[in-house]
Amino acid sequence: MSFAVQTFRAAALAGGLGLLAACVPPAPPGSLRSSPLAADPGDPCGPQVVVFVSAGDLFGEPPRRAAPPSQEELEAELARENVALERLQIAFDALLYCRWTEVRLIRADAESGTIPPAEAPRRLATAEGRLRRDVAQGGQIRDSLAARSARIEAAVERVSPGTRAAVAAARAGAGALPRAVVSAPIVLRLRPDAVSPIVARLPAGAQATLRPGPNGFSFADSGPQARGYASSSAFTVIPQVRVSSGSAAADRLRSLAATNIARREAFSQSIALADRSGLEGRFEPAS
Repeated sequence: MSFAVQTFRAAALAGGLGLLAACVPPAPPGSLRSSPLAADPGDPCGPQVVVFVSAGDLFGEPPRRAAPPSQEELEAELARENVALERLQIAFDALLYCRWTEVRLIRADAESGTIPPAEAPRRLATAEGRLRRDVAQGGQIRDSLAARSARIEAAVERVSPGTRAAVAAARAGAGALPRAVVSAPIVLRLRPDAVSPIVARLPAGAQATLRPGPNGFSFADSGPQARGYASSSAFTVIPQVRVSSGSAAADRLRSLAATNIARREAFSQSIALADRSGLEGRFEPAS
């Protein structure tokens, strides 16, 4: 095995274990998990699976209240959930990165002769099977989030009538999800980083709807078969327009609600991208 492959493998493992130590919370009230999770020793991404499942456990049963929640209680609940959604997204991104690293290492081992050539297809199939299970787990969490969102959105609308319409108008308007033009031919990637697998390509002049992402990337949507992450600098973007209610208190609640929707949709998009990439067998090298 080459030194580069050994270094790559060690870095991936160290990163996963560091994330595990920092991010695994105790089982919250209402969680289906009654005891701490343990990583599967046979799964090279076992630590990342633990982090992801634990992040999903943060969405336990809703608070039990004797009366409908006040605006302050809703703001606090939305703020907590938005933090949990961010943690969930980070955990899923880390798990996906580990899965694609697993594929790259299998290929590197096959090319270097570390494993017999006939062994590589079996290991790749096992890796894809694990990815399918991860996506299925993510789908369950996504469905749970959808059920929670219906309750929260109804409560927000009761406290601040017109919030649903205001958020929808802001998102549907020209500035909510800006349209952009691709400056030059680009690739769209599964995750917001330069080494993530390629899932689609856009020619120069193509138009796409953009959603801001981390690490200087944006999620570009140019149609059902052309969605993924690319550097924000690759686009000419229309500035975003904000909609205000004129009330600072109402604006805070609406801002929290809009952030909640955006993060839930971003997670849902990540699940859909991973599902499409895995099911189509698109283990395309990132470089």
